[in-house]
Amino acid sequence: MISLGKRVKDGQEYPQFYNMKLGKAKANYIDANTMTREVGIYAATRVSDGQGGYTTTFALQSTVWGDLRPDNQSREVGESELQFDQRNRLYIRFGVNINDSYEVDVEGSRYTIHSIKNVENQNRFLELIIYR
Repeated sequence: MISLGKRVKDGQEYPQFYNMKLGKAKANYIDANTMTREVGIYAATRVSDGQGGYTTTFALQSTVWGDLRPDNQSREVGESELQFDQRNRLYIRFGVNINDSYEVDVEGSRYTIHSIKNVENQNRFLELIIYR
């Protein structure tokens, strides 16, 4: 039995911790218990439209578990339209094949990836800044 916070060896024989603290507050912990959202990772693919052109569609590449945390909202007027943007942070385990041209689907809501960061360069978690 493995308890959180203990040093264990993974399948590659590297010692790792199963939880990680991002800040000073307890709410900033990331571990298997906080990754409760099913995340679909979609890659952009170009498909011929049959008339000499191409259409970009998104195809499901993989499904993982993640920790979605809402961030700041912004509201602006662009071209006489009021626009709302919801910024979120999504944490997933390291080792997923993903880049910023992909999209993610978190429990039925599709998000565009703005940036991807290896949290504290420890190769354990990825932090995705995503917008809806």
